Amino acid sequence: MEIFQASIQSWQVFYATVAAVSATLTGLLFVSLSLNRDRLKGQNPHTIIGRARQTFGDFLYVLMISLVFIVPHQLPISLSIALLVLGLSRGFAFFRQTAISLKDKSISLLILVKEIGLPFTASLGLIIVAIAINFGVLNAIYGLVAVIAALLVTACWNAWLLLIEE
Repeated sequence: MEIFQASIQSWQVFYATVAAVSATLTGLLFVSLSLNRDRLKGQNPHTIIGRARQTFGDFLYVLMISLVFIVPHQLPISLSIALLVLGLSRGFAFFRQTAISLKDKSISLLILVKEIGLPFTASLGLIIVAIAINFGVLNAIYGLVAVIAALLVTACWNAWLLLIEE
């Protein structure tokens, strides 16, 4: 148990930083949407609102993962359950988004990777890390760096598109 506590504690600065970055980017997303409010009522509002929803969700998942790690005196089972719940909820959102994306027949490879591949990687990664931590594989925590990177890349790319697309 002491090894687990020390391992988690060594990651707290990283996750506190990631939480601050995610919260800041979420605020900037709201600013971007406020500046482009007319587009939300424009020609294709469902696409823009869907992208905004996914972007907000990705930033929120990064924030939630980070907050789970900075809880003091964390137990392996509580961390595993929290990550599993986040992974399963993200997986549900992923499957919903995939169904919507696949209705569009003109999907490019880049869109498949960005809108399906990276979110799938994030969802599956959260679930795998949760299970591994529950079985005592503490090095699985390093896998969350890839999960966070996938979520941030997707969210930042979508936020950029929301800002510049017409």
